[in-house]
Amino acid sequence: MAERRGTKALELWCRRMTEGYPGVKIDNMTTSWRDGLAFCAMIHHFRPDLIKKDKTQEDEGVVILHLRLQLTSEINDFDKLNKADVYYNNSLAFTTAEKYLGIPALLDADDMAAYEVPDRLSILTYLSQFYQVFTAQEVLYNKKCCEKLL
Repeated sequence: MAERRGTKALELWCRRMTEGYPGVKIDNMTTSWRDGLAFCAMIHHFRPDLIKKDKTQEDEGVVILHLRLQLTSEINDFDKLNKADVYYNNSLAFTTAEKYLGIPALLDADDMAAYEVPDRLSILTYLSQFYQVFTAQEVLYNKKCCEKLL
């Protein structure tokens, strides 16, 4: 029973973190993740510097940082991702998560493109790492903010 609550809680957390992203709707923990957009949205939600959403609203400093990062990695604009390019979207998400967030690529972009229904347990395991990394960062951020106030 605890596992079911944990799975549902993770799904709810993922749904909240990706809410409002075009083309992303978390209905389940298999096919909702197949096209890779949800993984990219998850990364963007916490680290918008890694996958940009809208260049037109950036200030000059952010644009320079973005251009510098583009020269050295596979960073892209979220709004330019194509839902049909399953391999690229997943490859972008998995590579970015591993390189910049320290989340090992437990999933394979080839497998995501090859199978209509990805392996649920693999996706749950991978997403639980996102949860661990991002909630730890939030706690650290909140702690630093509180220390500045004191």
